[in-house]
Order: sequence, then C-alpha cells, then structure tokens
Amino acid sequence: MAVRCRISIDDARDVDELVFQELPRVGESVSMPVEGSSQDLRVLRVVHMPGSGQDATTMLELTSRIL
Repeated sequence: MAVRCRISIDDARDVDELVFQELPRVGESVSMPVEGSSQDLRVLRVVHMPGSGQDATTMLELTSRIL
C-alpha cells in the first residue's frame, strides 16, 4: 500500500509531498530527487497528523546531515 507523506528537509519551510511504498521509520535512509539529482536523506521524525479525505496525514522530517 502506498503512503503519501508531506516532507520537510533540514528544517526548510518548503514542504513537498512524496509517495512511499511503505512508511519509513526514524533513522532509516530514503532516496529522493532533490534539485534534479537523487539524494540520500535520513528520517529524523515521523509525525502523524489528524486529517481526513485526500489530505496527507503523515509528516516526515528529513535531514541531509550525517547522524
């Protein structure tokens, strides 16, 4: 089942939406296109937000920094 999430990278104010095959866990690495090239990012936090309908109800905070 695909999961649509809102994502924020390195505390940026820009929020994008991305579809994952399964919800990533804290500490896992995810690969996604950033500014035209693929980048590996680490999941810092997963926040489940209340909502209904077509709205994404999961927020992922990602970082490009090495943990």
